[in-house]
Amino acid sequence: MQGCGGVGQLHDVGGTGNGESGGLAFVPGAPRVHLRGKDRQAGLCGRQEGSLVGRGFGVVRRMVFLPKNDWQEEDLPQRKGDSDSYDEFGDLDAKEEEEKNKPKTALDLEPWEGGGGDERYHYSHPLFGDMQTPEELNEELEATGLEKHRLQLHPDEAFGSIFRYEGALVDTVEIHEKAWNMVAEEFNMTKPDRDDIIRAMAMPTEKAIQRVMYWTQDWGDTKRIAFRKAEAYYQAWQEHDHKMRDGTEEWLERLQKANIPMCLITSMDTRSINSTVEKAGIDRYFGSFVTSEDDLETREQMYLQAALRLHRPPQKCVCFDSDPEGISAAHDVSAKVVSVLGTHKAWELSTADLTVSSLDELTTYNVRRLFAAVGEGRPEEKMELEPEAKPDRWNSGPW
Repeated sequence: MQGCGGVGQLHDVGGTGNGESGGLAFVPGAPRVHLRGKDRQAGLCGRQEGSLVGRGFGVVRRMVFLPKNDWQEEDLPQRKGDSDSYDEFGDLDAKEEEEKNKPKTALDLEPWEGGGGDERYHYSHPLFGDMQTPEELNEELEATGLEKHRLQLHPDEAFGSIFRYEGALVDTVEIHEKAWNMVAEEFNMTKPDRDDIIRAMAMPTEKAIQRVMYWTQDWGDTKRIAFRKAEAYYQAWQEHDHKMRDGTEEWLERLQKANIPMCLITSMDTRSINSTVEKAGIDRYFGSFVTSEDDLETREQMYLQAALRLHRPPQKCVCFDSDPEGISAAHDVSAKVVSVLGTHKAWELSTADLTVSSLDELTTYNVRRLFAAVGEGRPEEKMELEPEAKPDRWNSGPW
């Protein structure tokens, strides 16, 4: 019992009937205190060397500690779930044992336990719990009932738009370049060129320091430089004017008129991104954000979290990004992706569902066409006739 610090099994042997105040004989080595019924309600109110005293309901009872092995076989079958928790009051009864041994489902697994699911997709949600695959989220968020009927009347509202701030809305290469140059000057390193900076944007800072900048291979120095680079990036972010790409506000206005919900994802903290979009005048378009404070590690996780906040299945979401990593991540979670030219060449973005040089080239009809085949299942394979083989038995033999 936590109240007195004792360990062992507590048995009620009743009062002596001759006016004794009663007591508890403490047996060292007994594994656990076990109280049931009134004894558990009475509780333990003190402990002396080798004895405990139990009081409750105005009655003082004498009880004896016994080792676990002396009572387990006889008493355990009689216990029918009186204990609130087997961790605190004793071993499992039949019902608790059955609950413990019940096979786990995907929703019961701890993050990435037993190889269940891919760590790129893992996320936690208070309503749906831990889901391991985008397919599960597609099923949970699929519209049903009246909502499904309403979306048939307004088909555009069934979709969701996910924008990645760094790339799709604002070109952040200049911010990264300024931050890297600040760090290079402080540590007396060679300044990187633009191509190296673009390559570094697609990987963790520590990896970029060692494999792109080639500044050091010492892990301690790498972590120190990476920390300083994060500080420099935050400073450069605050000083940047954050000019939106051409056609950004026009496209956001069209989506808002079509009642298509929008979510913004970013690697910055919530306070910084709120201040930035407010200064840019686009804060009214986004009803939800996914930021660094959500503690997500991969782009796939960020897209899935955004789909949750939009209350749309990932397969009904279109992601606006500007790099190959974003294209792969969107397809991995069954979403569509529109890639914006700028940082990367067109051939590097060829796997996107749609590539545009400016967002104002888009219409809501373009978005609807991206999802034309969603829900139709796997296309039927075409049958091809094999050419008839010519018999060659006439070409062989003694004749």
